Amino acid sequence: MRPQKLTKIQSNQFKNQLDIIYRTHLKRGVKRCSMMKYRDCVWVWLHRCWMFLFVLLSQMLPHQVSAEAENNAFQLLPDSSNFVTVSLLVTSPTDNLYSVFGHATLRMECPIHQLDYVFTFESETDVGTFMTGVAGKAIAKYVAVPTQEFLNHMKEEGRGSTQYELALTLHEKQDLWRLLDEDMVRGGYRHFNLLLTNCLSSSMMKVRESLHDEYIDWGEPRFPYTLCNGDYFRYTVRNHPWVEFLFVMVMGTIYDKYTQTDLRLAPELVVPMMQQAQIVSLKTGERRPMLTGKSETLIEAKVVPKPSVITPMWAFGVLLVLAILITLAEHLCKLSLVPRAFDAILLMGQTFLGLLLLFVTFYSELFGSTWNWYLIVFNPILLLLWLFGRKKRWYKQVFGIYAVVLLLFLLATPLLPVLDAPHQLITATMLIRCVNQYTIFNKLKILTKWKKSTNS
Repeated sequence: MRPQKLTKIQSNQFKNQLDIIYRTHLKRGVKRCSMMKYRDCVWVWLHRCWMFLFVLLSQMLPHQVSAEAENNAFQLLPDSSNFVTVSLLVTSPTDNLYSVFGHATLRMECPIHQLDYVFTFESETDVGTFMTGVAGKAIAKYVAVPTQEFLNHMKEEGRGSTQYELALTLHEKQDLWRLLDEDMVRGGYRHFNLLLTNCLSSSMMKVRESLHDEYIDWGEPRFPYTLCNGDYFRYTVRNHPWVEFLFVMVMGTIYDKYTQTDLRLAPELVVPMMQQAQIVSLKTGERRPMLTGKSETLIEAKVVPKPSVITPMWAFGVLLVLAILITLAEHLCKLSLVPRAFDAILLMGQTFLGLLLLFVTFYSELFGSTWNWYLIVFNPILLLLWLFGRKKRWYKQVFGIYAVVLLLFLLATPLLPVLDAPHQLITATMLIRCVNQYTIFNKLKILTKWKKSTNS
């Protein structure tokens, strides 16, 4: 589909449409930009006031003078295809939890009218909305940020940014800008979902909506998109073992499933897929590359994520060794206070993880799971039994039953890919302490019977 030449009237109409959008925002007041973490978005007011004055001045100055200035500043191609340019801006990841996957935004430029904005899909990242985010109910929305402001913020965080120009037609670019503006005016109405509704998937959704009787053919999936959701996730956070430990534990049954490629694109890994992707016409079958081949590194990355020195394998391996040593000391040295304190800490940790799993599995929309195998190990049942049944005669038998359950769970490791070594080290630690408690109970029971028999 060849773009038509843009006339002067069409050019001014497009500019006026954008001006109306930003004048509308001027009336709506200051919107908090969560990504930029500004408490007072003064630049928003300044930008909107400038847009308002720009509209007034553009109406007052002669069109001939403005046209000459535009031509001096920017050379429009004969087919007007560069009147608007659209680029995917890929930002590198950091060690912060909210940015371990990197970030992707759409950069919209209209050089003739000096419009240059990054449309970024954002959700709240402050502490007050953490549980809302874990519940998968954090409100997400598009925010228009002047490109230079966006790049300055990324530079402060030490993150790199590279842009890749999309090969859309002129009218598709205009429609994409209109769709982004309308979505931004609408405000937050979508819930952020780690796999399906994130910065990159939402950007690609808008690109698909802007296509005119066309679709995107991503081609054959490449590694790591050939992996299941869980293994793909492990690969994307391979430099963040604690993030991998936490999210693999809460993924549940979605771990083994295969979500379609364009819904689980990661910013760090999207470029190779986009380089092979093609835009296909539904009417003629004509194909063109999704990218124009023009790319530019705007900021060099200064912060390179490094794996944590203390990994989950190391930490929970030490925990297992500690449990073995405490158990031996309890029997050989007759210790009592240290083992009780260790068991109390272990029970509190197990209960906390159990409550988190129950919340994410049955209430949260973060992954949309309906079951999680780790609920067998991590659940608040042991705490409830301790609170309400520790004085019952049958209470100590619970440890024997739970020890059998934990042993079977360890034996199931080869059968369930979601069960990995760090989590099973915790399972082994709990198994040792449960067997110990059950053994002590039966030992005391035997001694009590022996004393009764000797006294009689």
